[in-house]
Order: sequence, then C-alpha cells, then structure tokens
Amino acid sequence: MNTIPKKTFCNPLNIEYAYRVYDEGGPVCIEGADPVMVIFEDKYLLFSSITDGYWWSYDMAEWKFIAVTKEQLETLNGYAPAIMVMDGYVWFHQGYHDKRMYRSNDPLNADSWEVYTDNCYVGHDPFLFHDKVEERVWASYGCDDLSVSYIKVVELDRKTLEPIGEVYDCIYADQANRGWERPWDNHTGEGWGYTEGSQIFRHKDRWYLTYSGYSLHKCYSNGVYYSDKPASDYEYGTNNPCSHKNTGYIGSAGHGAFFEDMHGNWWNVTCSAVYVSHPFERRINLYPAAIDDDGMLYVNSTLSDYPISLPTAKRDHYNTQSQIPWMLLSKDKKATVSSTDDKMPLNENFGKEVYSTEVPDSRYDHNVNMAFDEDNRTFWSAASGDTGEWICVDLDKVCDVNAIQLSFFTYNLMSMDPEKRYHQYKVEYSTDGVNYEMLADKTDNKRFVPHDYLELETPVKARFIKVTNKYMAGDAFFALGDFRIFGNDGGKAPAAVENVVAVRDAADGRNSTITWNKANGADGYIVKYGHAADKLYNQYQVYTEKADVRTLTNGIDYFFRVDSFNESGYTEGKSVVKFQ
Repeated sequence: MNTIPKKTFCNPLNIEYAYRVYDEGGPVCIEGADPVMVIFEDKYLLFSSITDGYWWSYDMAEWKFIAVTKEQLETLNGYAPAIMVMDGYVWFHQGYHDKRMYRSNDPLNADSWEVYTDNCYVGHDPFLFHDKVEERVWASYGCDDLSVSYIKVVELDRKTLEPIGEVYDCIYADQANRGWERPWDNHTGEGWGYTEGSQIFRHKDRWYLTYSGYSLHKCYSNGVYYSDKPASDYEYGTNNPCSHKNTGYIGSAGHGAFFEDMHGNWWNVTCSAVYVSHPFERRINLYPAAIDDDGMLYVNSTLSDYPISLPTAKRDHYNTQSQIPWMLLSKDKKATVSSTDDKMPLNENFGKEVYSTEVPDSRYDHNVNMAFDEDNRTFWSAASGDTGEWICVDLDKVCDVNAIQLSFFTYNLMSMDPEKRYHQYKVEYSTDGVNYEMLADKTDNKRFVPHDYLELETPVKARFIKVTNKYMAGDAFFALGDFRIFGNDGGKAPAAVENVVAVRDAADGRNSTITWNKANGADGYIVKYGHAADKLYNQYQVYTEKADVRTLTNGIDYFFRVDSFNESGYTEGKSVVKFQ
C-alpha cells in the first residue's frame, strides 16, 4: 500500500469513536466530544466524552486506543472529563458527575489508575490547570442556561486536590450583543443556549478563561476572556470568537481545549457537529492555534478540514499557506456507483432529529452527489454492504493526487459486536477509466477507521479514483459521508479578490454582509476578518461572491479581506477594508 500517514493529518480525526444509542430502539451512531489533549512524557494523550477509553500518539497523526473498563476507571465513560499532568501523573476528574480524583503514572496501562481523593467536588464541565509558576492548581467549570449561569473558578489544594477558598463568578454570556453566541446554523437562533465547556490556563503573565457558546450545530464556538489573575474579573476578548468554524465540510469549534505541542505550537482540540442520527452525534477536530504578541488567543480554521502539515518545529500558525499542503479535487465531481439505496432506513428512527437551515435533508436521499457535496451531514449509500459494492469518481482531468479521505457513514448498522468493528476496502486509480492500478489495499484491515485518511508517499497521476467495498463495520451498508481527494490539478491559482464591500446591519450590529467581484479562476472564497487590520483571525468559507457574517460583537469595529482558492492553490486578497 502506497501510504505513509506521518507528514499530515486531516480533520475529523480518524480514531475509534464509540458507538452510541441515545434512545431505546433509536439509531446507532458514533460520537466523540468535549476533548482534552495533554502531553505526558513523550506522548500525546487524548480524552473525550463517552469513549470507553482514550487514545495516545507520538505525532498527533497515528492514534492508538486504550480500552478501559468501569472497574479500572469507574467514571471514565461520562461527559466532559478534566485532565491534568502534574508531579509525574495524569490526573482525571469527572466533576459534577463524581467527587473522585483519579491519577495514573502509567496511562498506557489501564490497570494503573487509582483514586487519589473522593472529595474533589467542582461543578459541571470542569477543567484542571496546574500553574507551574506559583505551584497552584485551579479549576474552572460551568454548564447551564446562558441567561443565568456564570463560568466559575476555584482553587484546589495543591496537596489534597480538594477545593479551597472562595468560588469566583468570572464570566458570562451576552447573546444580545454577541452574534457568535447564538445557536443554529450560522447563528440564526435567539435566546437559547448554554454557557459551558470552560478552560483556565496561564501563558506568561496573562490568564485565559475560555468557554463555549452552546450549540449542537456547525456554529458551536469558543470565546475567551483575559485577566492578570486567575480568580478575578475577566475582560472580554475583542477577538471573539477565539475559535469558530461554521462553514466547510465539517463545522463547529466548540468545547475542547487549547494546548502546546512538543515544539511549542498551540492547538485547539475541539468537537464538531454531525447531527444526523442524533443531536449529540459529533467528531473530534484539531485546529492550529496561537497566542499573538499582544497575548490574544486565536484559532486558524481556514480550510482546516483540508490536510494539515504535522509540526516538526516551532512555526507560524497564522500563515494559512503553511497549513494547506494540498487542495481539494473532488467537490461536486461526477461519479458512478454499483447501486444506490432508495428505500426507507431499516431503523425508522434514523435521522428523526435532523433539522437544519443550511443543508438538504439526507435522511432518505442517498444519491451519489451527497458523497461529493462537502457536507458531513449528507451521505451516499449503496443498496447493501455486500462485498463488491463500489463508487468511482471522475476528477475531470488528470491530476496529482496526494491524499484521500474516506468518511464512512454509520447507516443501517446490523451489529455492535466489537469483533465486527473494522472496515475493509481497496482503492484503485486510473488515467483513462479503463486501466486501473492499486492505490491502497486495505482488504485485510482489522481496524475501525470511520474517517480513514490515506497520505501517499509519492503523488500519483489520476483522473478516476475507485473504492470497492469488502466489509463495512457492523455489517452496515457501504456508505460514505464524503469521498475527498486532495492534491493539485496542475492549473493556476485564482486571481486575487478585488472591490470588497463590507456593510454592517444598521438594525443589528451582530450581523454584516460582505460582497466582492468574482475572482477569475476561483472555486471558493475565504472571508478573513477581525478587530484589527493585522489580526484577521476569523473566517467564513463560501462558494459565491457574498457572505452573511453573523458572529460580530456590538461596539467593536471590524476589518475584512477576501481570499480565493481553487484546485491549484490559494490567493490572498489585495486589500483590507472596514465597514462602510
């Protein structure tokens, strides 16, 4: 197999997400949410809600799963775990759900967990932080109605890890003035939501307190407050939301954690919305992040569901081009298939919770176009999961192909037997649609790979890419949420965007409309914006010459630039503009 997935990765992370059945007799989906990533010794550890275990990696690309039973770590399989590294141990706390604090000095051994104290009560969605400067431990927490609930901070005793001193009400939501805190796709809802998923940490002499504006949709985002002390009044960040991604293939960047990698680069590990089988159907994403020279925390989510280069040293996470080695070649391309499912789902409850303002309803429409529409909430399905079912895409021309992502959709699952949790298939390529060569043979694979990402050691010249099924996990139908191909079509990058016009809604300053002239050769656009001309930290991805940006905060001025991209490259816009 001509693959070596060590130089890049692609969101969502390809890990062994757990099966979930939320309602008796309801559909089965897979979920990963509320993640925390830490470094212990020379390894990355990744914890998530509802997983029956956790993962470890040397490079953040290849992850290995550690299965953990209830007897080994009783409170593991809950929501929003708090994880901290201190004194040669990994510390685990479930917060609101349990008062016990666990620790392990050998987390790759599931038998190593022990209870350190049974009296560490902090509230819902806790986060633990060890301040090495002053050798103190702090916890932030909170998960409640955004109209009444604060994110709180309390100190934990350094030795006993039990709460001490005053509980501080630190930050709160203000949806009436902050567009990004609104729920639903592109923040079209009003008056509903939670304040949750906080994180407290220190960088140099500045304290950071992040939180999520609750939503189960693609607009799920994080905000940040700043202070010079951990338990005090915090100042709302003018760069909010500090992490946001409500457009593109897979959206949302809420409820997760910021951390530094082994090279000193910042990242945001976070959860993204699927919301087809159930509202809690989610995945885990990893976005480049940074703290700028003024101490502002931000995430670079530009094309962050394209391949991202793995770090080998300290680097600039603001520079978009350094994070995008290859472009997408497969969007809206024509394809042929062995069959298409056109019947009612075997489980009539499948997708019953779906309601969206943005995408077509894919509950009962599984045509082949759904595999190439760049939306993870739609999918193509064959009429069975039989060996030999296939899908073949035509890229229109011979291209350089560097990587492929196959996001298998959990549809008509017949079994949750752990022995049947694996995918088997093969990928072939051709320049003429007649003569095919093997690109990746995974017909003997025994791993569960729901978002399998195949990075080629050397690119191949191909116009046609064909995937043939051998076995789908759980005897499910052969279904793909998206069949994504990355590389370069050998053409020219698009022209730079000109004549950008930014208009703020006079009746509601949380909203704005950005328009521009069509750029020659562009397939899509990235609207970059921020509170300063040199701090364009947020973005919208669109495929027309207009964007409705609804994430603004009243009282803050904004600057905009529109970039363009196609199958050959990415081009920054010519100018930065303010509102008219």
